Amino acid sequence: MRLSFPILAFLTAWSTVVYAQTTPTERAAAAEILRQIDALEARLAPTERARAMAATDDPERDRILARVETLWSGGLRELSDHIGRNPEVGWQEYETVDTLSAVLDALGFVVERGQAGLETAFVGRWDSPAGTDGPTLGIIVEYDALRGTDEPFHGCQHNAQSPVGFAVAAALAEHMTRTGTPGRIRVYGTPAEEVGPPAKTILWQAGVFDEADVLLRSHGTDETSRGRAGFGVCCLNINEVRYTFKGRPAHQRSSWNGRNALAAAVQFYTSVDHLRPAFRPEASIQGVIPEGGVAPNVVPDRAVVDYYIRYPDEVYLAHMQRMIDNAARAAALATGTEVEIDRYGEYRDGISVGTLEELSFAFAERLGAPRLVAEPQRPAGYEETGFVTRDIPGLGVSVFSSPAPAHSYERWKDSLTPVGHTGFLLDAKIMAAVLYHFLIDEDFRATVKEEHRILSGLFDQYLERLHEAYAGEIEEPVDAPSGGK
Repeated sequence: MRLSFPILAFLTAWSTVVYAQTTPTERAAAAEILRQIDALEARLAPTERARAMAATDDPERDRILARVETLWSGGLRELSDHIGRNPEVGWQEYETVDTLSAVLDALGFVVERGQAGLETAFVGRWDSPAGTDGPTLGIIVEYDALRGTDEPFHGCQHNAQSPVGFAVAAALAEHMTRTGTPGRIRVYGTPAEEVGPPAKTILWQAGVFDEADVLLRSHGTDETSRGRAGFGVCCLNINEVRYTFKGRPAHQRSSWNGRNALAAAVQFYTSVDHLRPAFRPEASIQGVIPEGGVAPNVVPDRAVVDYYIRYPDEVYLAHMQRMIDNAARAAALATGTEVEIDRYGEYRDGISVGTLEELSFAFAERLGAPRLVAEPQRPAGYEETGFVTRDIPGLGVSVFSSPAPAHSYERWKDSLTPVGHTGFLLDAKIMAAVLYHFLIDEDFRATVKEEHRILSGLFDQYLERLHEAYAGEIEEPVDAPSGGK
């Protein structure tokens, strides 16, 4: 395939998967893959199954949901507000983790801190008294605040995620103890969601999530949406890349004796701006120059440019990365400096599992979640680091918790008021309901795993189709000199 798809086939695919992927190239290249996903979902019938499960009276499930509400109103809502009023940014959440660890310990979990060498990462472990010959339920919690010009602030409402997850974990642990249900619960404390490198990728690479059979997390949002099955992520594929230019210092009155690293950085920054028309319009490149010298009368011998490079698919992103890297090497070569290129973080597409997404939405409907959007949206995965979702099926639960824009002071304030509290409690109840069914329903559990396995195989084919679609347009990898004196 070379972007020469028959128009009729393209329009047919478009009519059924208009929201499935972002760009026309994605939709066209992946048309056959998306049809296979549609066929898989038609066979599994997740919507019908989810509605039947949610509509069935289940006193034990209702007891769990009631217990979630008691735990939330009995102290965990106040914990959410406490974290919200005492924000700590990524990698510095020390007091927050102290508090969370104490609370999780009091709920009967063994807390192990310093996971994967990250000081503010932890795992809370609980094994059923009935034994561990059952599923391992994983809950991801976050707690870092945004970096603000005046002060840190919880404009993404991460203050609520740990209390929500704790309510779910504690209610399910009590149920498993009371009913003699075997299995395990793991609460994964993941720091620095807003700061690279992505902590979840580091934890995944270290095998921290390996025990989990399923992973859930919650997140604040401005609507209660419904995700499609397939491939996607919240914030596009991202490369976090730091370009460090190194020169030679000299007095500015004899600047010819030096090599100006700031001049190289500025030339590079300008070159990237000039590259923008050469990239497809969906590209997003965000950069700053955090270092550029310290004294006007000294030729800067070090300058740093930090970029977030984003694109809806990772194949074209790699092409962008190669061109931007070459621009950095060219700037170094032209100015007699050297450049070091450090790709310190990567975020990638994940896999959304329809059986979990539909069950979540069915309970959102049953529980009366506000601002329901019934039309399925682009697949979103269950967290921003899609590498994890490719290994472990999971779900992100997001009930309306604020009408304010994300990363705003207004959304922070809403996390401390009834609009936020209501959304967070509904998040907890939906998460508990989904995990309850995953725990007790072996057939449902097997369906989730089957769907995830098939989607994982289709994802590999999807990437192959994208490589074919971009052939002749994107730059091929080549070994290039680093640039130097």
